Amino acid sequence: MKDNPPMRWLSLMLLLTAVPAMGRAEAEAEPQLPEPKAQATGTRTAPNMGGDEADAENNGIAASRFMSAPPEASKPRLVLEVLLVNDPDFPEVTQQAADVILSNARFTLGDKLGFPNVDFRIKGTVTVADFIARNLPPGNECSLQFEPLRALPGSRSASQVDPALVDQFLSRWSVESLAAFFPINQRENLTSYEAIRGRLLEEFDRKLDLIASYQLGDGKSLLDPSKLSQRSYVNWICAVRNQNEADFILTNEFILYDLASEPYAHSIFAKCKVGGASLLSPERRAIHRRALIASTFSMVTDLPFFQEDGVEWLTTSERFAVIGTFIVAHEMGHAVFKIPDFYDHPPECLMTTKFETGYVSGFRELKAHPGPCPKCQPYVDAKRHVFLAQNARAAGNLDEAISNLKMAIGKTPKHVDGSYPQYLADLSVQIAEAYAAKGDVKQARRWLKSAVRVVPKHAEAAALKHTLDTQ
Repeated sequence: MKDNPPMRWLSLMLLLTAVPAMGRAEAEAEPQLPEPKAQATGTRTAPNMGGDEADAENNGIAASRFMSAPPEASKPRLVLEVLLVNDPDFPEVTQQAADVILSNARFTLGDKLGFPNVDFRIKGTVTVADFIARNLPPGNECSLQFEPLRALPGSRSASQVDPALVDQFLSRWSVESLAAFFPINQRENLTSYEAIRGRLLEEFDRKLDLIASYQLGDGKSLLDPSKLSQRSYVNWICAVRNQNEADFILTNEFILYDLASEPYAHSIFAKCKVGGASLLSPERRAIHRRALIASTFSMVTDLPFFQEDGVEWLTTSERFAVIGTFIVAHEMGHAVFKIPDFYDHPPECLMTTKFETGYVSGFRELKAHPGPCPKCQPYVDAKRHVFLAQNARAAGNLDEAISNLKMAIGKTPKHVDGSYPQYLADLSVQIAEAYAAKGDVKQARRWLKSAVRVVPKHAEAAALKHTLDTQ
């Protein structure tokens, strides 16, 4: 059977424009920075919460409830290198703590997404200061791009950021849905993006001033200038983008949400911090050009403003179980399966994000409703074909690999975490690689042309084209 022309297929798919959703109770999605001009781009009780897989089963989530993954897709394991990154101002993330967090994440991925075959390999421990310093050299391109978009406490207010960029970001959602994040008594005049922008940035600046007023045990501000560089979300975005040390960074750091061009309403009206994120990291390959970060800060801090509701009822092990289940597994749902945040999925959904849901209440909701979310199944089904393609490619069955990758393109929902065009271009390059391995240079070039048409500066596409041109 003759192949469908990839240019037409991919172009039709891309007519379905994806609209990213807001993150879970905090800003989690990494922004998109198109070139050359930057634009808007991503409780309450109790004990008996399992600290490991056995405890989780005793809490009512049995292995028999795992979504059935096909045997072929279960053979390979996803191996993620983990780096523990600690700030001495906060309780340390130890190896023991990391083991509890990662064990719960693995179990939850099996229960909710049918994917328990993940290996977390801890490489070691470094300080936040060292990690940021070696991965964020002065004057690097990423920092220069983001600097005008950043709110700097005591220097640049959120209200000084280009209002056109903020309005473009807010236009992803309806005025009504944005207004719903404001207190009821403040919604009456919020009938336009301009009105919402003004009130939102005003609250952003108020929240930054409030956070700067909090002092640590040494009497210094939480946002002390000497520490602000390592507590800036913008700096974490760039450091992760530049690093090639790990696929997953587990930290105890307080990470301030300071990207004023993208004022997520739920974050600004909550605690203006980042608990977890799936970020661009071009040198990493385990999760195609991405790396995860997750912070233990809000589950271990003694600053009342940042403590999660219900945390006082939990043991230390239970606090780490919450992080593994509610944050780490959730971020892997974004990064591995491309599932965005949702507001209207059933209570068993790992990817549900609600303004009123905190870490502890969200954890308990997932435990109370074991098993997979049916509405996330299309993402799992689409990713299944990617896993099958990887297996087929490893076994030398290139035709089967190509077939599964085309199925993945056809089945992937248009609303994905991150960039839908980028993801389709990535899959197209993989198809081109398989054709090239078969010796079918003509088809390889056609699929490369499709990918480059969508993402002109696609690095892997450029590398393969160069290889084909020089053969």
